[in-house]
Amino acid sequence: LKAGVRGWRLDVADELPDKFLDEFRKAIKEEKEDALLLGEVWEDASNKFSYGARRRYLQGAQLDSVMNYPFADAVLHFVRTGIPEGFTDKIMNILENYPKCVTDVLMNHIGTHDTVRAINFLAGESCEYRDRLWQSGRKLSSFEYERGVRLMKIASVIQYTLPGVPSLYYGDEAGMEGYKDPFNRVCYPWGNENKELLAWYKALGEMRKNTDCLKDGLYHTVSETMGCLAYVRTGKKDELMVIANRNEHEIDYV
Repeated sequence: LKAGVRGWRLDVADELPDKFLDEFRKAIKEEKEDALLLGEVWEDASNKFSYGARRRYLQGAQLDSVMNYPFADAVLHFVRTGIPEGFTDKIMNILENYPKCVTDVLMNHIGTHDTVRAINFLAGESCEYRDRLWQSGRKLSSFEYERGVRLMKIASVIQYTLPGVPSLYYGDEAGMEGYKDPFNRVCYPWGNENKELLAWYKALGEMRKNTDCLKDGLYHTVSETMGCLAYVRTGKKDELMVIANRNEHEIDYV
């Protein structure tokens, strides 16, 4: 922190004892009051039970926020299956259980170094029960890849507009593919990025930066039916409606 670091992400925070987390937070905040302490917790961090005890990550004396796997699961499930029903329940479960100061800085991702690349999950074959040899040689077909880019656009819009802060796993914006670790960690494709997807992510970044309600605005679901998901973010200065159409045909909005 003295050298300029702005905060810490703790890997597998649920395998660290409470005493360590308590003391770690105390040391961080004494050095830099606004430094961020974020933990890796895959489940609902408000009621996580591990090592024989109910954990207290979000009760004010440990983590500022967590990696948002529940949101990632909701986004990826909808975009892969085209089934929007149930999306709101997953989102509201977190929004109702977490303090707002936590949700405003949630680490919203759709892929990490621990998961299959999002484009593979969305458009490729499942690697469940597949060995590393199969994963190492499996590439998306041209049809799967083109479809994956379209689905990545839907997933990324949702990722960038839900409560929290979008966290981009390097290479997703470039169209990188890969199954489980270590195939999801290959080098960034310098000079061979998918320019269409890269431009899309840049536009999302600009929208995010210039839209006030995406920073800390309220979330409200409008509808989740017939392959479409619609919700509104409302802030003090502006409001944004997001409509994600997972159908193969276009829809008209009036």
